[in-house]
Formats: sequence, C-alpha cells, structure tokens
Amino acid sequence: MQIFHIAAAFFIALLSGLGIGGGGLFTVYLALVGGAPQLEAQGFNLIFFLFCSSASVAVQLWQRKVRFAPVAIMAIAGIGGSLLGVWATGVLAEELLRKIFGAMLVTGGIISLRSLLMEKSK
Repeated sequence: MQIFHIAAAFFIALLSGLGIGGGGLFTVYLALVGGAPQLEAQGFNLIFFLFCSSASVAVQLWQRKVRFAPVAIMAIAGIGGSLLGVWATGVLAEELLRKIFGAMLVTGGIISLRSLLMEKSK
C-alpha cells in the first residue's frame, strides 16, 4: 500500500508541476484515500505546496521571469488570506469548512473548464 501512496503523491506532484492545481488534488486524496481528517490533510497540503513552490520560484528567478510588483501584491493578499483562514478554522465547524473547501474546488474547476473551452473556441 505504501508504494500506492508514493505513486499517487508523485502523480499529483506531476500534475501540480503542469499547472493543474495539485494541492487541491492532494488534499482530496489524503482525506478520501488516506483517511486523514480535513484540517490535517490541508496541513500536509501546505507542506507539499512549500516544496513545489520553492522549486518553481528557484526556476523562475534563475530565468529572470519574476516581476516583483505583482509578487508583492500577491504576497500581501496571501498573508491576509492566510490570517483569515486561520481565524476561520478556529471559529467555524469542521463540517462547514469541508463544505466551503469543496465549493471552492468545484467553483475553481468550473471556472478553469469554462476558460479552457472559451479559449479553444477562438
């Protein structure tokens, strides 16, 4: 079973590297297949994201493709969103958080699919 989990993590990391949003997939995998509680799965996802994003940042810096003004804006928004998320996990019930997370995944998927379909119709 261990090899299955390693293969799944590798496949999800590959999808993440291709820009498919592997973090959401990793959280769903951990919660459904791995049996991890929702908050624990999201915590593991953050660790997963740190390694993926660190590698991506290193490559982008090396290729000199980083525009620092948008990065600063996104960093400030990300810090604000993180603080809001920490507050929400302390105040809201886990079941409600699970539903909100699911709704965000479905909404993001619909937006991505719609964007892809509109792009292909051009």
